[in-house]
Amino acid sequence: MNWDDLRIFLALVRDGTLSGTARRLKITQPTVGRRIERLERDVGAKLFDRLPDGYVPTAAGARLVPMAEDMAASAEALDRTTAALSETIDGTVRVSVHESLSPFIIENLSALHDALPDVEFELFVTHIQVNLSKREADILIRDQLPEASSLTARKLGTATYAVYGATEYIETFPATRTERRYRDCDWIGFDEEHARFAGYAWLRDRLGNRAPVYRTNNGMVLREAVAAGKALGVLPCFAGDTDPSLVRLTPPLKDVQETLWMLVHPDMKRRPAIRAVMDALIGLFADQKAALAGRHAA
Repeated sequence: MNWDDLRIFLALVRDGTLSGTARRLKITQPTVGRRIERLERDVGAKLFDRLPDGYVPTAAGARLVPMAEDMAASAEALDRTTAALSETIDGTVRVSVHESLSPFIIENLSALHDALPDVEFELFVTHIQVNLSKREADILIRDQLPEASSLTARKLGTATYAVYGATEYIETFPATRTERRYRDCDWIGFDEEHARFAGYAWLRDRLGNRAPVYRTNNGMVLREAVAAGKALGVLPCFAGDTDPSLVRLTPPLKDVQETLWMLVHPDMKRRPAIRAVMDALIGLFADQKAALAGRHAA
């Protein structure tokens, strides 16, 4: 039995369609169909019912799922172990950060590369949790610790937030520099589905019955909209203070802070390149502690 066919089998169980499985695995749809047919011939049983709205495991397919999942877990563990066997500080290290933190990492990528010239950095920007066990990333930087996780966690620092506006918007609306800003000015904030994001609750409390005129699910979009002069917004100080098009209108907000964590799979932290990137990130966040804390005049 071909393990790669079982990998495709599991993906089809999860996605339910040939097209979704093909996208997930980055192969063609006909390839998915051929590999499933070959697996069915190998096991001598029909594994899926082909229904109009997708593929549903048969009783035989359902019996195969837990064994295939065990094999997948073993294959993933083997992949992590072999990746960690390297004794050289080189290769590719994929770092996943959420959107609001990405400008900080991007701004310091050159310093990281100078410190580790033989390491290739991949920056994976998303606020969705990625699976380190499946090596969707090597290192996560997040503002929350996952529940009941076996990942190794290290606190990197604390990021503060403040109110920012574009120079042109502030010159057009003098109320931006006073407490009237919460009543008279337009704002951009996060949508209801992202209420946990930093600044959401604080801003809604200040606006009262008013809602932000513009809402988004993405911290980078929020920053760009503020910089474009569309509205005021609550931004991380490390991003707002380094953007010459933005003016900080408040001191760092005591009620809006993020604790930043670095997460790594225990198997992977033994790989020299990942260990070196972890150490470099720890040093970077320590060096930039003042910028993260917003220690600049408002």
